[in-house]
Amino acid sequence: RVATGVRDIKSHTGHAILLHERGDVQGTGGNIYGPLGRHGLGDKAVRWGPILDGATGIATGASHSLAIRADQSLWIWGRNESPDPRSVLTEVIGVAAGSDTSIALTQDGALWQWRTGARPRRIFDCGR
Repeated sequence: RVATGVRDIKSHTGHAILLHERGDVQGTGGNIYGPLGRHGLGDKAVRWGPILDGATGIATGASHSLAIRADQSLWIWGRNESPDPRSVLTEVIGVAAGSDTSIALTQDGALWQWRTGARPRRIFDCGR
């Protein structure tokens, strides 16, 4: 057993992040570009380590990761970003990550897309 109380887990290209029931985000695996935050930065984290707290949702791409916090703010860290999580969007209810892109759904039904290091831009309105 490596973890208990896990609500969700996501992985991509040699690393994984998990979301605990209490809202803590942890990561393990390859961390050259920082998808695990400062935990094992520049190398490989061989144990689960803390990244962020207060989360309700997670996503990870090839070299970046994201978390939705309880206040619906979206946080990003990793390649072309800082290893320290930073807020990028509000009122987020869903998120997904690709190789170097992310997409988020906001409470008003809008889809937002961006590449790491760039600002999110509204790409579609789901008509709410």
